[in-house]
Amino acid sequence: MRVANAHLEALARRDSLSGLANRRSFDAKLEEEWRESARQNTPLALMMVDVDHFKLYNDHYGHLAGDACLRAVGEALAQSTDAAIVARYGGEEFALLFGRTSMEHALDLAEKLRSRIEALALPHVIAPSGHVTVSVGVASLRAANGNSAPALIEAADAALYGAKRRGRNAVVGHAGIRLLA
Repeated sequence: MRVANAHLEALARRDSLSGLANRRSFDAKLEEEWRESARQNTPLALMMVDVDHFKLYNDHYGHLAGDACLRAVGEALAQSTDAAIVARYGGEEFALLFGRTSMEHALDLAEKLRSRIEALALPHVIAPSGHVTVSVGVASLRAANGNSAPALIEAADAALYGAKRRGRNAVVGHAGIRLLA
């Protein structure tokens, strides 16, 4: 019974399509890493990765090809061994969490991941580049000064939309906002 329950728990924490961690696992790991960041006063970095023009991909190639595309992107992202977790966040969006990682280092890692996906050269004739690309939003915060785990997600998500506004196939970091006295 214990083995069966452990197996069910493992299944409940995995995304069935990509084999990566699912949103539930990501949320739990984010809370764990946020507490560790607070305890050690170290930065925690988050990357939100979105497959560019994915709806057009699905419309043109079909859902089975779309699933294969997401699996290929997920596998390439999973090669990031520095990540505390690589998860399918939802739809065509992935999240990677990095403990003890500054914005500068996270931006370097994100660019390597963006390049890795582009190098897959998965055909996408509807996209401007002719192949599958990703947009990446990056944020890095310390669990102090009124910051929160949801604020980290919000910052990375805002940076992701910044990458999309720049034309996609880009990495954008979220700059912290300081109020001037």
